[in-house]
Amino acid sequence: MTSFIACVGSLNPTKVNAVKAAFEKYFTEFEIFNIEVNSEVPNQPIGMESILKEAKIRAEYALKYLINEKHINTNIFGIGIEAGLVKVPFTKTNYMDFQFCVIIDENGITTLGSGIAFEYPQSVINEILSNQENEIGTIVGKLANNLNLKNEAGAISFLSKNVITRTEILTQAVICALLPRINRELYEL
Repeated sequence: MTSFIACVGSLNPTKVNAVKAAFEKYFTEFEIFNIEVNSEVPNQPIGMESILKEAKIRAEYALKYLINEKHINTNIFGIGIEAGLVKVPFTKTNYMDFQFCVIIDENGITTLGSGIAFEYPQSVINEILSNQENEIGTIVGKLANNLNLKNEAGAISFLSKNVITRTEILTQAVICALLPRINRELYEL
C-alpha cells in the first residue's frame, strides 16, 4: 500500500500508540507526528455531538499542521481521538463512555470510528456532572492511586482489572475509522 503520514491531535501517548497499532495492521510505510491541540469543549465532553466536535477539531488542527508546518499535502491524515460520556438507556448511571476517532485526509474526506463503550461507577458520574472541568481520567486516577492513569493504561484498565487497556479500545476506534479507507471500493470513496 501507499505510504502515509499522519498527525494525531494530542500529546497523550495512549492516543499516539493507538494510531500506530492500528496503522501497523494495514500499512507497511507510515510516519506519525503528534501535536498539542487546545480544546474548544469542556475538559470532559458529554454527549455524542460534543465528543465528535472535539475529535474533529483535533483532526483538523493535525491536518493543518502537516500542510502548513511540514509542507506535506498528499497521502496525509489528520487524526482526532476523543472520549466522553453519552446518555444510554437502561444503564445504571444513564451514561456510558465512548471513544471516537475522526480521520480527515487532504481531500477533506472524513471518516469516523468508535471503540467499545462502558459504564463508570455512579460516584465518578456524579463528580463529572457536578463540574465538567473535571476529567474522568483524573477522577479514576485518584481511585486507582495513579494520577497518570489516563496517559497509561486508562480507567478501563483499572475497572477491568487490567484485562483491557485504553490503547486497545482507542486502537479499535482508529481501525473503525480506517474501514472506509481500506475498503474504498465498497464505500465509494
